Amino acid sequence: MCDTTYSNRQINCPICQQLIVVPKSIGTKAGTGVVKKILTVVVILVVLGALGYGGWFFYSKHKEKVAAAAGNPAAQVAAPSSQSVASAMAVTEKMHLAYSGLDTLSAKGTAVMEIDMSGVTAADVNPKAKNTKQRPPGMPTKMTMTTDVSMKLAKPDKYLVQGSMKQATGPMTSTNTVAAWSTGETNYTLMMFNGGSYKNFTTVKDRNQALMMNGQGGALAVGIPQLFFDDTGTIAKFISEWGQTGDEAVDGENCAVLTGKLMGQKLRIWVSKTTYLAMKSEITLGGALSDADIDTAMALNTDTNMPPAKLAQMKAQAKQQMAMMTKIKGTITETYSYETNNTFSASDFDYPLPRGVKLVRGM
Repeated sequence: MCDTTYSNRQINCPICQQLIVVPKSIGTKAGTGVVKKILTVVVILVVLGALGYGGWFFYSKHKEKVAAAAGNPAAQVAAPSSQSVASAMAVTEKMHLAYSGLDTLSAKGTAVMEIDMSGVTAADVNPKAKNTKQRPPGMPTKMTMTTDVSMKLAKPDKYLVQGSMKQATGPMTSTNTVAAWSTGETNYTLMMFNGGSYKNFTTVKDRNQALMMNGQGGALAVGIPQLFFDDTGTIAKFISEWGQTGDEAVDGENCAVLTGKLMGQKLRIWVSKTTYLAMKSEITLGGALSDADIDTAMALNTDTNMPPAKLAQMKAQAKQQMAMMTKIKGTITETYSYETNNTFSASDFDYPLPRGVKLVRGM
């Protein structure tokens, strides 16, 4: 699933790097827009590529559904106590004030993603498969990705967020580049896969959408700019069962550890108790997504003009697709360092476009 601007274009699959042709779009633009916005949440979890396989997956037997519903035990989050909830709320409020109170911010970080897809069977891909326990042909069992992220942010509306990714899928490796930027007027986003075999950039009306489209670095890669600009579209809307679960040191910095669920996945964030900036985050994948998780995403991103029948169909499809999450195990770990209140010039927010990159129709 993707924006209709990619229809009939040849690109490299983000997972296997094989050339594929995006099919001609089906249905209305409004319908695809809803699905696209829901999947941007999954981009934060860095499983969009995996869902490229899982987009049409569904379970053929009730027994398999029940077994998958439990998900990865490591991704489960215990219900927080009232005291831990209150502590977490106090920390997040100070965290919000710390970011939104800055005039400028520079940040550098590294995200390491490790995904295990060995639990996926042929039955997940094709319910009519003869050997339901066999691995799907061509699907790798492991995928790793290391992303170096840098960002420059300035009030009221200037930003440059860049990510350079090195991905290993089985024996194949690739280098991908993403960026989102604005000098104060138009939001731009760039995607350049497999060292440049596929590359374009486009205009995006909404800053949050531009950031989330390029959020392969992880939750903080999107969350830090949103907190800085005090945007209402923050990913915090998708977090539930927030609680403070202890204190730990990160690079010698005493941090409060917050634990919650991000669309059913276990999320932990280490927040400095000195600056109240996020020093580290970790997402544990494989958690079961509930109907409430999908309903929340739909409620926050629904086109109010969509017919009820179409909305119900979209919701059913989303729930069917997201069930695949329970069979994809792994972690995404981010660490960040900061410089605050730097002096920037306008040119600091210009992104030098690589040769051959073309502007495509805006979204």
